[in-house]
Amino acid sequence: MRGNDIFGVQDEGKIAGLCSYFFVLGWAISYFGYHKTEKTSLSSFHLRQTLLLYLTYIATRYGVLIILDKCGVLNGMYSLGNLVIFVNLTFVFLWIYGLIGASNGQEKPIPVLGKPAQLIFAAI
Repeated sequence: MRGNDIFGVQDEGKIAGLCSYFFVLGWAISYFGYHKTEKTSLSSFHLRQTLLLYLTYIATRYGVLIILDKCGVLNGMYSLGNLVIFVNLTFVFLWIYGLIGASNGQEKPIPVLGKPAQLIFAAI
């Protein structure tokens, strides 16, 4: 009875993979509601991908940009605004790429972050 979670759905980890792409609440539901009861390689793969994607986004969006702004590297709000838009669009692209892979039931790594995520969060 592989893939049968606490909600009675048999999917081989596809729902957990998809759900993990919906930020904090989706990731928590995916991990605690689906993955904890029946671990599959697909759900583990996408949980690792999204965890590194979200952590990198938060660190880049809030940490690095604030540091660059405070150091005077970015000149005015216009430059900071353009950089924020670039960061947001980059992460939206990576998010959509991973979401498409999860919806197709594929273990296809997100560009740049995918392979490191599998190594860093191997315990998931």
